Amino acid sequence: MANTDTATIRTLSDAVAEEIRVLLTRRRMSQRQLAQALGVSPAWLNYRLTGTQAIDLNDLQRIADVLQVHVTELLPAAFRPNDRSG
Repeated sequence: MANTDTATIRTLSDAVAEEIRVLLTRRRMSQRQLAQALGVSPAWLNYRLTGTQAIDLNDLQRIADVLQVHVTELLPAAFRPNDRSG
């Protein structure tokens, strides 16, 4: 990693949360709608999408299922199979 400034270092969970937010925007779906589809509170989802609580693998799979995407589509591009552009 060329830039080690701590202000720019993000966790994988933060990057995944960003991917989820982007996908929600593209689908014109609110976080509240996603939370309802997941059967969780909006606060539960907000904690994960803001980095207060890390997104675990089970959460990631549940979110992918609700959004009807493969779980790898929620990963940053550099982590996706056959996409090492990052």
